[in-house]
Amino acid sequence: MKSSPQNTRSTRLVLVLAGLLIFSCILATSFLFGESIISSLSSPSGCSGVSEHIPVFPDPSEKLKELQDPDFTPRLFDEAVKYEPLLNTPGTQVHMGFYSAKGNHGSLLRLIDSINDGSYLNGTQNRAIWAQGVDGYFPYPSWQQIMNEHWYERSKAENGTVMIFGKPYLDPYPVTFEQADAIWAAYSTRFAEMAELISKATGKPVKVWCYVEGAKPTRIFYNYEFQVLKKLEEKGIVEVYFAKTQQSEWDNPADWMNGTVNVPIHAP
Repeated sequence: MKSSPQNTRSTRLVLVLAGLLIFSCILATSFLFGESIISSLSSPSGCSGVSEHIPVFPDPSEKLKELQDPDFTPRLFDEAVKYEPLLNTPGTQVHMGFYSAKGNHGSLLRLIDSINDGSYLNGTQNRAIWAQGVDGYFPYPSWQQIMNEHWYERSKAENGTVMIFGKPYLDPYPVTFEQADAIWAAYSTRFAEMAELISKATGKPVKVWCYVEGAKPTRIFYNYEFQVLKKLEEKGIVEVYFAKTQQSEWDNPADWMNGTVNVPIHAP
């Protein structure tokens, strides 16, 4: 039996209304759960919000000039304070962490988390930082920038081509290992110098925790950071502690050697 025009129009109206209802449901769901559903429909892999890593290739001589400028230290301090204002607050006990050699990175990260997590739980003004950031999760913009510049990877370039995360890039500026080392040494030196600004702001000496078991005397810690810490210790700006083992806990005094005079024996 042939449908009447009225029935046809009714059917079309029902289909239009149904379509609008379905679209409204999708839209409402996207507001409730973010853009995950819509983005998964538009992305074949279903991954959203992940941008491709794009390295940058500055001139090493210009980068070294930037880091060797004494004004870089207060700039780094300002970056840290924007994340954690207590670093610039009287009465805060600030802890700075340093590490060198294989296996010590994880130990220092555990110590930083232990200090910060404990402080949040018991309401004390203890804050721990390291060269990477104000804790283990939020890096300083300057740290993120220097990481994106891939200095050590660039020092291994062949015929001007450097491999970064398995992808070849043309580097416009040749970089030597010595330049890469000097850049990281300058950054590390500025971070160590930041202890003076922190101590002045808080009114307290900064407690410095070092995991350097197995560190070589020719590497950055002993040649640069340690030299700064010795001078600051003489001024009463820092109190320096060296871990006896990679399992040393910051709240157990028996786990530490106190003072730069008790620096661990350098690795051969």
